Amino acid sequence: MEKIFNIEEHTTRSKVLSLREAVSRCVKPGMKLHVNIGADANAGLREILRQHIGKDPGFSLISAGVTTPDLISLIASGLVREVITSNCSYTYPAPRPIPLVQKMHEEGRLRIESWSLYALEQRLMAAALGIGFMPTRSLVGSSLAEENRDSFAMIGDPFDREASIGAVRSLSPDLSIIHGCVADQEGNTLLSPPYFASLWGAKASRGGVIVTVERIVPTAFIRKHSALVRLPGYLVTYVCPVKLGAHPQGLSAESIGEEGYGEDYAFILGFVKASQNEDRLKEWIREWVLHCPSQEEYLDKLGSERIRSLKGKPPGDEKGDDAAGPAIEGTPASAFTSTEMMIVAAAREIKRIVLHKGYQTLLSGIGSPGLAAWLAFYLLKKEEEPVDLVTGAGQFGFEPRPGDPFLINLANVMTCKMLTDTVEVYGTLVGGANNRCLSVLGTAQIDPYGNLNTVMIGNRYFIGVGGANDAVQSRETLAIAKQSRDRFVEKVDYVGCPGQKVKTLVTDLGIFQKHEGEEKFSLTRYFRPSTPSGKEDRLHEIQERCGWELHVGGVLEEIAPPDPEELSILRALDPRKIFLGKS
Repeated sequence: MEKIFNIEEHTTRSKVLSLREAVSRCVKPGMKLHVNIGADANAGLREILRQHIGKDPGFSLISAGVTTPDLISLIASGLVREVITSNCSYTYPAPRPIPLVQKMHEEGRLRIESWSLYALEQRLMAAALGIGFMPTRSLVGSSLAEENRDSFAMIGDPFDREASIGAVRSLSPDLSIIHGCVADQEGNTLLSPPYFASLWGAKASRGGVIVTVERIVPTAFIRKHSALVRLPGYLVTYVCPVKLGAHPQGLSAESIGEEGYGEDYAFILGFVKASQNEDRLKEWIREWVLHCPSQEEYLDKLGSERIRSLKGKPPGDEKGDDAAGPAIEGTPASAFTSTEMMIVAAAREIKRIVLHKGYQTLLSGIGSPGLAAWLAFYLLKKEEEPVDLVTGAGQFGFEPRPGDPFLINLANVMTCKMLTDTVEVYGTLVGGANNRCLSVLGTAQIDPYGNLNTVMIGNRYFIGVGGANDAVQSRETLAIAKQSRDRFVEKVDYVGCPGQKVKTLVTDLGIFQKHEGEEKFSLTRYFRPSTPSGKEDRLHEIQERCGWELHVGGVLEEIAPPDPEELSILRALDPRKIFLGKS
């Protein structure tokens, strides 16, 4: 009897296989491949490149975002005919379009099917749950809904005849590839939190999952940390031990006592530079993928010193991350740029809105919106009116660390009160019935009604909507954008986010707001001119740089310049002026 009830330390079923063999067995031409974001299986992508480059496999790629070097390389090498995603962009050092992806899209070599981050996860969730569709509040009233009529529809609420809601069609990948911290031989896997968009695609995959992990552990270890297991072994086809399998992205594993590593910003910047030209990118792929036929050789090329530096970054280090290069000396507090003025003014406005309306969470976008939300967090903290910062990646309740303004840096992760995923963030914390959330977003285009566009500018793909369409499901949204006639237009080229809840717009010239009962923005405040030209000249400039007829609401107020403390906090958050700019 003792033998019958004995709990074995190791599983008796082994799915361990080399990455090369797993890819050879599982990845076939024409497949819909799901690649996770937040559990970046970059070593797996490099192996797919090695085995299929030059063969025209015609993959369809399902991924929350095409933002990493290896995903971009997969597309630029011609292996992918179709991308189903929310975002195709560089994200570091700042979000911006990928010229090669834009070119392929314009030439018809790549089809991009655009979704919001949450709606795409809901499609995968529906497939995982074995149902044909999932109701959603996202996409309603946007160009995304019109463009995806075969997979999005408005339906009646079966329990309320007067109500309707959006619905998205389920989406099933043929194979999912994911990178985790550790797994046992059966494939029970602990992923790296926060989970971002790394859960539902793997669970929806008809052909199972190839899991790469930093190391294989005994099943006893898995049982000890069973509350953190997010992928059960029965869904896994093969599990492949691959050291630094997420590189150049980072991996947070400290919560389970494992050794993590930071993002390799220098490596990412090198790729961004190379990928501006097709020939240079081909050479980069030859150097870093084809001439490194295994992960071991890839790591040898990286070098032990570089690897030690990535592993040696202490999460939560208040001195910040030095990988992006030497700090740039800040200007004196008495001098400030228009970008700094814009971000400070936005932070003050966020603070005012939170205090007036009692919001309890701030959803921060990337770049200037993120810095504004972070600065507002510290301004509110000083007033003993704390709010919780949230990101679409699954971070909740973090305190931004100085030194690295990248939205999902590991130092911030280590200060979180909760680590979750995209579905919980947008489905409940931001857009749910009990949300108390103010979203802070940037945009490429905005019209007087507050409609936002980052998807298509003219006939050219820009970067996609990401989670912005989901973020505007919060109680209210504040937008930040530098002002020009090209960006402030009478009608946006593509409605990525409907503007009903976009109540405030902060620019580098002033602040626009929607008064109660009005659908359009009015100018309510302006920044003091840098020259003694006077208020009228400033208003003239604001109108000249606005593509719609300017409406002034009531008595205009002049916005006070930043004070030394505001500038000090802001510059500490972005000491290398990645988003603040160098002039």
